[in-house]
Amino acid sequence: MAAANKRIIQNIFRSYFSRIKNKQLPLKDIKAAEAIMLCRTPEQGYNYLVCPEGHEEKIQSHSCKHRSCPICADKARHNWIESQKKRLLNCAHYHVIFTLPHEYLPLWQYNRKWFTKAIFKASRDTLIALLEDKKHLGATPGILMALHTWGRQLNYHPHVHCLVTAGGITIAGKWKALAGDYLLPVRVVKALYRGKLQAYIKTAIRQKDLIIPDNSSEQDLVRCVNQLYRKNWSVRIQEKYEHGKGVVLYLARYMKGGPINPNQIVNCTDKIMFLYKDHRDQKVKRLSLKREEFMRRILWHVPEIGIHVVRHFGLYASKCQKKRNRCLEEIGGIKEAEIKTGNEQESTLDWCCEQCGTALQCVFSIFRPGRYENSYIESASQIDVQQYVQADLANMLRIRGPCAT
Repeated sequence: MAAANKRIIQNIFRSYFSRIKNKQLPLKDIKAAEAIMLCRTPEQGYNYLVCPEGHEEKIQSHSCKHRSCPICADKARHNWIESQKKRLLNCAHYHVIFTLPHEYLPLWQYNRKWFTKAIFKASRDTLIALLEDKKHLGATPGILMALHTWGRQLNYHPHVHCLVTAGGITIAGKWKALAGDYLLPVRVVKALYRGKLQAYIKTAIRQKDLIIPDNSSEQDLVRCVNQLYRKNWSVRIQEKYEHGKGVVLYLARYMKGGPINPNQIVNCTDKIMFLYKDHRDQKVKRLSLKREEFMRRILWHVPEIGIHVVRHFGLYASKCQKKRNRCLEEIGGIKEAEIKTGNEQESTLDWCCEQCGTALQCVFSIFRPGRYENSYIESASQIDVQQYVQADLANMLRIRGPCAT
């Protein structure tokens, strides 16, 4: 199984997606499933490469570049890390996690775009308001936020990860470091976050901005909101990191590629079995799901079309570049710091002639036609997942374009 792990999720979808494709899936799920199934296969399109000396011919299949595809995610993760390196300040950072109460999950499933905006806004307003208060920091920090919607069992668990600078820029335009080893009193953060998000929800209810689930009513929703004022909301502030690189690397694992690493999958016969670490006892456990349920859970967490799951606020916002530059001049950045991701450079050996070492040249490209809504892959049901998706290169290499040699 280890040799096939990189494509195992693709193979599961190619073999079994036909069983759930007619279950009234939203467009975002159809696009994601199709991208996963076609990524780096001849059906996705390809470049036809040849050696200028006539020694070798090669097919380079196109990547789908979908943010939920695990096959082409490595390069996207590395590029994202490189872009964050240019933004991060050379100071200590804190990792803060804001969680949406699970009582709101039914409502969240009907209003994902609205809740995404609301949870980002409540988290941002909480951190900015407290840290700009002179009782705590008295300066505007830099904040990087990333939305995750899954738990370790691929269940619904919306929460926002925040990388917060241990300092900020004052009104006078000077950098001010946070004194001590604590960012903020966690009880104060929980109370303010709860109040802000609850206020947004009550306003949305009054203005009829929310879609209420069929088995509920507006009165039930108001009752739920009132009850949650008495609940202790989940907000976690991790210990101080001397730099922000570790949290960026952690977040990068989930920026592209979906909610599960293919290497977690250990078996895919009648059921899909994967490993996960239980945060309660820190033990690695196994979970088995039916193949259809496994695919549904993967598609649950595909972000809504047009929604940004990574956002920057405060000093890290794009509009604060001038202020950030002043801080960079004062305390420096980590642009030149080494962050090893394991994917720093893509090997170019595959695209060079094995005989003479000359770079292969692209003679022509073929791109996949069709539209998402009617371009499903029809495949017969199979007992076991095929371990590899292979093209008949011998037949494809017989194709010659008008510019072929």
